[in-house]
Amino acid sequence: MKFLAFLNWIVLGMAALMALLYAVVCLMMLPYPQLVENAGGGFDQVLGITVGLAVFTAVAGLSTWLLQKRHALMWGGQVMLLVAAVALVAFVWTQR
Repeated sequence: MKFLAFLNWIVLGMAALMALLYAVVCLMMLPYPQLVENAGGGFDQVLGITVGLAVFTAVAGLSTWLLQKRHALMWGGQVMLLVAAVALVAFVWTQR
């Protein structure tokens, strides 16, 4: 159980870090729409990935909390985290 909790914390930390990094990129792109357009960038695409990562972070946080509290729904949270991870990979794959 400790190993699973360790993995959950790693996933939560990585997801939160990536969501924050993409949020910073969005904030950097926001004031310069003309430069982003000239560079061939896609603000909508970056914003979509940021929102997807934020939702994944929320799911990872809930899953980690359920596991730490040994809640009756902790295994449901683990399944939810697995489904969210697969959905996030599929979403990012389609954004290529």
